[in-house]
Amino acid sequence: MKIKEIKVKLPKREESINKFFNGCENRKKFIDDTEDHYKKHLKKANHDLTRAIAEFKDECWDWTIIKSYYAMHHAGNAILSKNKHKFSKDHSCLIIALKYYNIIDKSLFEELIKINERFSDILSLDLTFQLRKISQYNVDEWDTLSKEDAELILNIAKKFIKFVNEKI
Repeated sequence: MKIKEIKVKLPKREESINKFFNGCENRKKFIDDTEDHYKKHLKKANHDLTRAIAEFKDECWDWTIIKSYYAMHHAGNAILSKNKHKFSKDHSCLIIALKYYNIIDKSLFEELIKINERFSDILSLDLTFQLRKISQYNVDEWDTLSKEDAELILNIAKKFIKFVNEKI
């Protein structure tokens, strides 16, 4: 599997992001959270990142991607919970909420763009979601995931979780 073959489907324009976010709210994709619950999300994010690094060292590219993805998902929920006292189990709604609320700053966007020019801002997390679905559910394609795929996703996860740890 080559990362460039995966199409990112989340909106990029502000108007489309607002519409997508409102759809998430209307479908009740955000769950109210308690004031300090973000700490548990963050602890889980850091744990999953540690496991992703271990899987990478073991050359398990599929599990590197899966654990990196979940690390970013929990980190995203940690910072959303800290800032807005809500979280989302819906991966796409979480990404859009981070962008909608301007929780992710421009410097993180620029870092993600440097990793791979093809992706912009935090929508790289959507790429990870697509790869995670392949690595976790697709028995025909999981073994086509490469070291380069895993390394790219792991690097995105490291940068994103570092950002979240510093902001919280």
